[in-house]
Amino acid sequence: MERELWRIIVAALKCLPPTRPRNAIFTDPQILAVYLWAAIHDRPISWACARVHWPAQAWRRKLPDQSTMSRRLRTVALCDALAVTLTRVQSSLPDGQLLFTDGKAFELSDHTSDPDAANGYGAGHMARGFRLHVVIDDQDKVHGWDVLPMNEAETVATRKIIETMPKPPKATLMIADAGYDSNTLYEAAALRGLRMIAPRRKRGQGLGSRKHHPHRLAAIKLTEQRGGWMWPMLRTLRWTVERFFAGLVTSGVGANGLPTWVRRRHRVKLWIGAKLVINAARLVRLNRIHA
Repeated sequence: MERELWRIIVAALKCLPPTRPRNAIFTDPQILAVYLWAAIHDRPISWACARVHWPAQAWRRKLPDQSTMSRRLRTVALCDALAVTLTRVQSSLPDGQLLFTDGKAFELSDHTSDPDAANGYGAGHMARGFRLHVVIDDQDKVHGWDVLPMNEAETVATRKIIETMPKPPKATLMIADAGYDSNTLYEAAALRGLRMIAPRRKRGQGLGSRKHHPHRLAAIKLTEQRGGWMWPMLRTLRWTVERFFAGLVTSGVGANGLPTWVRRRHRVKLWIGAKLVINAARLVRLNRIHA
């Protein structure tokens, strides 16, 4: 299956412009290809820089060395190229009708020396590490994502993702859990043409005297008043997010944790971004099989 996923990824990389820094030998797509080859095999970058680990049909060009990879992967251009690659890979997926937002914790040891990791609420307990924040649709297509320390609020992270999405998706209804019940997030979603619905943490309580966004008031009515008919439906639809995160930890993607060589936020973001690209290729492959 890795060979099939690699073909899908290479096809997307070929659509990227062959840009490179001044006096550089390798283009951004070439650097990104070596990094994705390491990620798809769950190996460090130094492993992918060795010719012996490349079949002849997978890559015939000269390979960069470890120092070149480390230097180039720190640039903003490579992060932008990774985001464009994700968009290109999942461009053949059908557009969804609903949007969802959630986060997945990537925990490290409590004794980690990573200065960028932070303590926060992980999978049912306090942990130290990073969290992936995503906005996806019901076809598992990623519309926005970011990786932040675990102490960053989910509402703040999602608001930044919504504000920086390149274009509004076709779906206009976004569903979230109780952790995203925030007036500022409702407002940010409305400014992007999105209608968000999230239940409150404590249902049935008063609203106080502060001013609330009209979309939040409407969400409270739908989930609590008039029998709260939307609340059971929301819980069912939330399985879409769980399915997406379950796909990230499958054997073909392998984003069930951070390897020992991935530390500091910029490396963690690149690694998780590469896993999102691989997962998108997996979804494209499944879509072709069932077509």
